[in-house]
Amino acid sequence: MKYFSFEKTQRLKLTRDLTKHIKRGNPWVFSDAVEKLKTPEGSYVQLVNHKNEILAHGFYSPSINLAFRMLTLGDKKFNDQEVVNRLSRAITIKKHLLTLENKCFRVLNGEGDELPGVVADYYDGVVVLKLDGSVSEAFWKKEEIANYFMEQSQIPVKCVYFKRKNKEEEKGMILAGECNNLADLEFLEHGVKFRTNIIDAAKTGFFLDQRENRNFIRSVSKDKTLLNLFGYTGGFSVYAGLGGATKVTTVDIAPNAIKASEVNWQINLLSEEKHEALCEDAFEYVTEAYKQKKLWDIVITDPPSFAPNQKAIETAREAYTKVFTDSLRLVKDGGFFAASSCSGHISFESFLEIVQEALSKSRRRGKVLLIKGQPEDHPFPFALPEMRYLKFVYLQVFQD
Repeated sequence: MKYFSFEKTQRLKLTRDLTKHIKRGNPWVFSDAVEKLKTPEGSYVQLVNHKNEILAHGFYSPSINLAFRMLTLGDKKFNDQEVVNRLSRAITIKKHLLTLENKCFRVLNGEGDELPGVVADYYDGVVVLKLDGSVSEAFWKKEEIANYFMEQSQIPVKCVYFKRKNKEEEKGMILAGECNNLADLEFLEHGVKFRTNIIDAAKTGFFLDQRENRNFIRSVSKDKTLLNLFGYTGGFSVYAGLGGATKVTTVDIAPNAIKASEVNWQINLLSEEKHEALCEDAFEYVTEAYKQKKLWDIVITDPPSFAPNQKAIETAREAYTKVFTDSLRLVKDGGFFAASSCSGHISFESFLEIVQEALSKSRRRGKVLLIKGQPEDHPFPFALPEMRYLKFVYLQVFQD
């Protein structure tokens, strides 16, 4: 096979009756529900139930909790033409997002685009490709996926860069085309200029999933003061500045992120006097700001994921509750608070409960004005709510 590794088809047997679960379209099966196979990472398998009915085809990992990722439902063999069909379909339904004012969007979102473990973001002609872990890297042939992007004609692509996690010794490589200025790549998002270091930045270089939420903040920031906690490279901050905020404070613990927030502010020709960029621990900053009785019209708290797995959920709930509680105390009476989470292990229902608990602990009342999630270029299967990971809640806040 051209696009994926294939030696032979093996049978992976369920130890629990998940037939309904699979037939309804949930593409994941965990290790506690299947017999263990002695086979290399990313091996092609048929998933069968206790009746030896073939439920799905997919790829398998004997070493991690997410043991099986579905490629096709039923006894339908996956092939190269199906890969091409899915790549083309994903681009077709998203290419309208590429406009004169918007040069960035997510092209491939794993299971949401029926290509499990494959993520690709587009930045003004540069496609940044990521594969979800060593199992996906073993199964998918990244060079051929890159060649597809170079050869297709729906969106202009000048190069494809493969990005690994920053902790990896080899962070990434150019797979196809010529990639210039990867350490200082500039692109437009809703007409707003941003620069990112594709090689060293988090994820694929930028958090495109907050695109619409950033644009919303621009629409409500006129004549307001705004505090952006865990501000990273200043996305929300720049939008607030362009929306007419009188003073914006960006707080992040990473020195490179804070420097980038200042650059992004400057390239949008915003007044330097209206932006304060602070390289500080956001948890410590909110505690000190409360002691100093500082208040803002709008406070945005968008921390990194506190729940990388199921075991971390309870600890994550406590961390979210604490930082949201402390953040709410910094909102003026009648002001506004935006709470966000990127953890798929925290459901929408749990997240709203966390915000409610934070309101109670901070002795505030909240009026919900907006609840949003990820944008249309981050789709997820209806049967896989875990991929509905992004939560964004905007409240008006009142003191008791």
